[in-house]
Amino acid sequence: MNHSVQVSGLSKAYGSCLALRQISFTAAPGSIYGLVGPNGAGKTTSLSIMAGLVSPTSGQVRILGMEVKPNRRELVSRLGFASPKYSFFDYLTGAEVLLTCGIMHGLKCREAKSRMHDLMDLLELNGAADRFLSQYSYGMRQKLGLACAMIHAPQVLLLDEPFMGLDPTSIFRVAHTLKHLSGRGSTVVLTSHHLALVERLCDRVGILHEGVLKRELDVAPPAGGAMEATGMASALEAALWEVIGTPELKELTWI
Repeated sequence: MNHSVQVSGLSKAYGSCLALRQISFTAAPGSIYGLVGPNGAGKTTSLSIMAGLVSPTSGQVRILGMEVKPNRRELVSRLGFASPKYSFFDYLTGAEVLLTCGIMHGLKCREAKSRMHDLMDLLELNGAADRFLSQYSYGMRQKLGLACAMIHAPQVLLLDEPFMGLDPTSIFRVAHTLKHLSGRGSTVVLTSHHLALVERLCDRVGILHEGVLKRELDVAPPAGGAMEATGMASALEAALWEVIGTPELKELTWI
C-alpha cells in the first residue's frame, strides 16, 4: 500500500460557509503528516471527516484502502482519534474512560487494564486515575484523550492539537512516542500551532488557509539525529532538562 491516508477533493459546507475547499493530500505508512494554519482554517474539520465523525459535502477519504464513512466498523480498531473539540462524560473517572475505550476497541479486559496502566504512567495520570473527569484540568483531559486514541495501537492516528495544554515533560514523551509509532510503520496525521514541534516531528506538512490547502512541503529531519536522541532539540528545552532533569522515556512495548 503506497498511501495509508488518501484525501481527495474534500469539501465541507456549513450552510453558506465553505469550511473546506477541494483539499487533497496523502500520507504514507510510517510517516507523520502535519496540518498547520490559523484558527478557522479547516484543520479540525479535516480530521473530524477523516475520523468518520463528520460527513463531507463532497470528496472522499480513504484510510488503509477503505473509504471513510460514519460508523464504518472495519476501521474502528485500526484508527485512533483525539481532539479537544470532543469532550468526555464528567461523571466517569479517568481509569473508567480509558478502560472502556480499550474494551470498545476489542481488547480483552486484562489487556485493556495493562495498557491503561502503561498509558497512565506515560502521561503522568496515575495519581488521577480514580478521580472524576469533572476534577481534571484541561491538560489532564488532553492527556486522557491521547491515551484513548493510542490504547488499541492503531495503524493510523489522527491528532488534533495534541500538544495543547501539555506540560514540557508530557510533550517530550508524546513526541517520542509518535516518532516510535511512525518508526513501527503507523501513520500519524496531526494539527498543531507549535510550528517548531511540527518541523521536528513531521515528514511532510500542509498549510491550510480559509479552507484551502495552499502549499505542501517536505520537512528535513533534525541534523545529527537530535529528535531520536532527546525528543527535543532547542536550546531552551536543553536548559530546562538541565534544571529539572531529563524526563524518563516510557516505552510502550505493545504499540
